[in-house]
Amino acid sequence: MDSRSTSSRWLRWRGLPLLVLAGGLGLTLLYWQQQAHEDRRQLRADFDASLRDASLRIEQRMAAHEHLLQGLRGFFDAQPQVDEQALRRYVDALPLGADYAGLQGLGWAEPLAPEDLARLKRPPLWPPGVREQYAPLLQLEPDVQRNRVQLGRDLWADAVPRRALEAARDSGRLALSARLAPADGAAPASFLMALPVYRGNEPPDSLQERRKRLRGWVVAPVLVPELMASLYGELAPGLELQVHDGQDLGEAELLFRSAGGRGGEALLRGQEFLVLGGHTWTVSLAARPAFAEQRGAVGAALALPIGAALSALLALLAWQLATARDRALALAERMTQALRESERRWAFALEGAGDGVWDWQVVSGSISSSARWKAIMGLRPGQGEPTLAQMLACIHPEDLPRVQAELQRCLDGHSASLVSEYRVADGSGGWNWVLARATVMERGPAQRPLRVIGTLSDINARRLSEERVRFMALHDPLTELANRAHFEERMHFALANARRYNESIGLILLDLDRFKPVNDSHGHAVGDQLLQTVAKRIKGSVRETDTVGRIGGDEFVVLLTGPVTRETARVVADKIFNQVALPIELAGLRLEITCSLGLALYPEDGSDELSLTKSADDAMYRNKRAGRRLLDEVGAPPAGGLTGP
Repeated sequence: MDSRSTSSRWLRWRGLPLLVLAGGLGLTLLYWQQQAHEDRRQLRADFDASLRDASLRIEQRMAAHEHLLQGLRGFFDAQPQVDEQALRRYVDALPLGADYAGLQGLGWAEPLAPEDLARLKRPPLWPPGVREQYAPLLQLEPDVQRNRVQLGRDLWADAVPRRALEAARDSGRLALSARLAPADGAAPASFLMALPVYRGNEPPDSLQERRKRLRGWVVAPVLVPELMASLYGELAPGLELQVHDGQDLGEAELLFRSAGGRGGEALLRGQEFLVLGGHTWTVSLAARPAFAEQRGAVGAALALPIGAALSALLALLAWQLATARDRALALAERMTQALRESERRWAFALEGAGDGVWDWQVVSGSISSSARWKAIMGLRPGQGEPTLAQMLACIHPEDLPRVQAELQRCLDGHSASLVSEYRVADGSGGWNWVLARATVMERGPAQRPLRVIGTLSDINARRLSEERVRFMALHDPLTELANRAHFEERMHFALANARRYNESIGLILLDLDRFKPVNDSHGHAVGDQLLQTVAKRIKGSVRETDTVGRIGGDEFVVLLTGPVTRETARVVADKIFNQVALPIELAGLRLEITCSLGLALYPEDGSDELSLTKSADDAMYRNKRAGRRLLDEVGAPPAGGLTGP
């Protein structure tokens, strides 16, 4: 009997604490493995997002450069002969600021046969030599020293730009050259963008036609370091970005390498291939240890010491409780249960990155929440625990049905957890975006939910930033009107809708008269304010369903959706003209400016975007030549200025 008692006492005093310690260490090890996996997954997700962001920024900047070249091609399509002064004025009017960093200029190159060289007086052709064909760079704007030294350069003499010119000529689309080899071997990496210009009103539809009707190329040399510096500034610590020409990753093909992020062995590497102007670039990103440290991926490293310490404390507590009598055993059971609940809350709070935590007893309806959770929900400090009805009342009415449906799916077991983004009241009349995560921690008979634990994260800044990025991608940053791409999308949709329902739409092109003298005399700041004021007046002259866009420096466009008649469109155009002509008070100046307008209606004046735009453009320039005045009637003599096509 004494032997069995001694053995039982030893098991209580030694075996139970050792068993608790082993179990705690085992759970710690499992948690450590899970957290290490989560850290690696999150690090990979952040790394992939950085790579996608880098590639997207490059594509967007190259698309902006392409739009400039397309505009320049339109300029040459409208010019029977190349006018150097007109080209210089056109380029000077372009907003070539930080959004077009790296672009060294916009130029014109023309194909010449050997017998055509005699009419080439300036600039002098270089390099000299007899070749089957020439493509000299005849003009490169703006007229600065770095561009003057390039005038006369025969782009056909160098195989690299020649391949780009050939690709553009044969495809009819934008073409990029490979990396241009610097003459001294030390110049920064650069490349050439080329877009063909053909003779005739209609685009050629075959390879032979394109070669036969080629008039020349609009070209743009680009310095890669300036282009990339304007996109990124400094990368996140520990990241190294490289851009190579083509799919080979040698030093000869290297276009750009970021300055930082080279310390230590690479933890992650990734590549994306961009096809730009028929040419492939390889965007490579490498993550060094500093990237992981900056992202705070230390959860696994903390799990082992914390888990070991907790296991030791639990083992000590088990030893103390095992030596007490019945009262101590009962107390130990309650403490163990409370400790287990605390551990579950703590583990799930880690999943929510330390934001607000809430615990819902489904049967009783009581909610326990942290102070951070109440602050995010917009509840007053010191306010008691809310009920479920009070919590739901804080949610935006537009989001509430969706949130309730998602919560019910989680309670019914149709989804493992609740992950939902919605808006809550901020206590001052506004709304903030939050991210809620929750899971059913305990179920009763028939899988009835008994307890739900969740977290709440404040994502308002992220959502506002995303919405601003989406807005800026579709609107002109100065006037906040629709940019060219957005306006073309709206116009395409309106034409499709008009064809389907047999309706008419109207297009008004508007060009400010004598805007450049105002801009030159009073400065760009006054010019920008003038454009903003004109934009507001135009937008205030049309309906909510109409679209106003800015497509150039002082050029605007208005899309009138149906039903539209020539009379109603004329009324809108008159209103726009009169509003723009009103005096403008800016910075103590009283400015008066007029505009020339061109009106075209679908389907009378054009059946598609190109024909409709051309009709409106022709009408606008007829009005401008007629004296920049409004006509009282359509078709009046050229004393006025608003006519149909």
